[in-house]
Amino acid sequence: MENKTTFTKKQINNYKSYEIVRKTGAYNMFSSQARLSTGLTKDEYLFVMENYSELKEAAESFDADSYLLKQTDKN
Repeated sequence: MENKTTFTKKQINNYKSYEIVRKTGAYNMFSSQARLSTGLTKDEYLFVMENYSELKEAAESFDADSYLLKQTDKN
């Protein structure tokens, strides 16, 4: 499935901050402690939660594109 939603680099970085906290397993991600641990504002946090699947896909694509660019730069 092709990702048709475009996200900013900041939104993708917000997703990554969310993922770091989520992967620790220390918090219920609906708790205020989880949000505070990410360093995101309430609006940024809600945006990530509401767009999680699309952001995940975009972040994976972004990481792959960045990797390919770095490999190309080395050659």
